[in-house]
Amino acid sequence: MNILIIDSQRVNYVGPGEYVSGAEQQSYSLEVTSQASDEQLSRADGIIAFHSVVIDASLVARMHRCRALVKATIGLDEVDVEALSAKGILCSNIGSVGAEEVAEHAMALILFAQRKLFDYARHTRQGGWSWRAHTGEIKACGDTVLGLVGYGATARALARRAAAMGYRICFYDPWVERCAEDIAQCGTLESLLEVADVISLHLPLTNDTENLLSDACFSRMKRGMTFVNTARGGIVDTKALLRALQSGVVSMALLDVVQEEPAPPQALLEHERVLLTPHAAFYSERSLAQLKADALETMLSLLNGEHVKSVVNTDCVSVEAKGYA
Repeated sequence: MNILIIDSQRVNYVGPGEYVSGAEQQSYSLEVTSQASDEQLSRADGIIAFHSVVIDASLVARMHRCRALVKATIGLDEVDVEALSAKGILCSNIGSVGAEEVAEHAMALILFAQRKLFDYARHTRQGGWSWRAHTGEIKACGDTVLGLVGYGATARALARRAAAMGYRICFYDPWVERCAEDIAQCGTLESLLEVADVISLHLPLTNDTENLLSDACFSRMKRGMTFVNTARGGIVDTKALLRALQSGVVSMALLDVVQEEPAPPQALLEHERVLLTPHAAFYSERSLAQLKADALETMLSLLNGEHVKSVVNTDCVSVEAKGYA
């Protein structure tokens, strides 16, 4: 079995020599590239693609013997699943690897904003020494409503951390009716927007969620709220967010992802109340190793005909039946 690994051109996930051929009894070969050639694509039985590698119809058309594609991410917004299905290629992600790390990153961003650390750091660098040198109010965690938009593995991990610190937590998720741990209250998106002091996004990017956070949503938020996004940049209309910052509805935006990755607009980069991190929330040494191990394990299971829960197109017909053999 030939497995092709397409690494990100933006930031390499695979280290030099990491997938050098192993033991002789290994039943598969691995090849790593960041720019897949026609020859590499045509001989691959399975393809693993990392974040920012776009799997579109033109790329799929060059996959002549591929039986499975694994996107080494949680989301599949960069994948044309329909094109893969039409060619009988199974498509899978890798579930919730890095959920704890993303939750920790989001919690750090929330506390950074809540404790006015940006203001204090700037004040002391300028020679000041006053605890009053901040904008807006500083609330105790127990007086703060944290709203989670989406309540999957990452949001639940964040909720556990926030609950331990005393936050009052509400969430909106059309697929989740209640919090099993009873630490967060379920409600509508509209009610969450109106009551939350801090809003943190934890949704996948789909046709339904693209630009979900628009002028209409920002207009319903509490004035002076804190906005956090560690999910996908495309969920937020950047221009609407900038307008909300300008009007004072959003006091601070803390973003690990943006709509325009990897080149955020200057208006975000230079805004004094915006903090950007480079899509790093998933990362720890452990999570990166787990991500790669899970991607390879998922691929081997698919190529060996085993059941994989994370496959999103289980009803796609075989390659032979579609005439692509």
